[in-house]
Amino acid sequence: MTLQEQLNHYGLHKSEIIIYLYLLENGLSTPPQIARGTKIARTNCYNVLEGLRLKGLIEVQKQGKQKAYIASDPEVLLQNLDNKKRSLEKLLPDLRALHVTQKNKPKITFYEGFSQVKNIYWQALNAKEIYAIGSTKHLDELHKDFFHKFVFQLKERGIILYDILTPESGKGVGKKTKEVLKGYYDVDILPEKYKDISTDIFIWNDNIALISLEEPIFGTVLTNAPLANTLRIMCKIIKESLQDKHH
Repeated sequence: MTLQEQLNHYGLHKSEIIIYLYLLENGLSTPPQIARGTKIARTNCYNVLEGLRLKGLIEVQKQGKQKAYIASDPEVLLQNLDNKKRSLEKLLPDLRALHVTQKNKPKITFYEGFSQVKNIYWQALNAKEIYAIGSTKHLDELHKDFFHKFVFQLKERGIILYDILTPESGKGVGKKTKEVLKGYYDVDILPEKYKDISTDIFIWNDNIALISLEEPIFGTVLTNAPLANTLRIMCKIIKESLQDKHH
């Protein structure tokens, strides 16, 4: 990913990126100089410069009778992201309140493709504990970086993952996950006769997620407290049964 693409990812549009990079490279410059150097029309330059100034990415100085602009320390980009994150964190309780459905009224949400299915995993990070049955092996093979980020977030947030894995997943990825999560990971392995599967079942809070990790990749989240509690109890029964066989 190029520098321009990365800056675009963090909320700057094309003209802002061009002018910001120009000022970083060339230092204090007047609008006419910026317009010539970037080939952006001078009338548009003023609007873009004002937008960058409001974001704290550039500063205004006097050069004779003219205004001139200079890039601020790039550290401001990180500060802006932190500020946005703090603002969003303040909004989350109100947004969640709007999102909550009537008690015991089921809600079903469908997700198509892995880009949407990833949102299911991120949603589960709002819980204190997650119960899961499935194949971490398939998720790891599908998108290793995403799986590692998800596991890291579990540890960062102190979320306990109660996992039931197929033997194939338990031998490889399961062991690595245990090394990372340590006490936050309670894992049990199904008997050898059960072959690897390409699905995930997640239970957290009032939600049950059914995920297929083979093409076509899709997921369904059912939000219903009684059903989620029943599935959680079933997971506990399976885990207790597996633990009794090992003793």
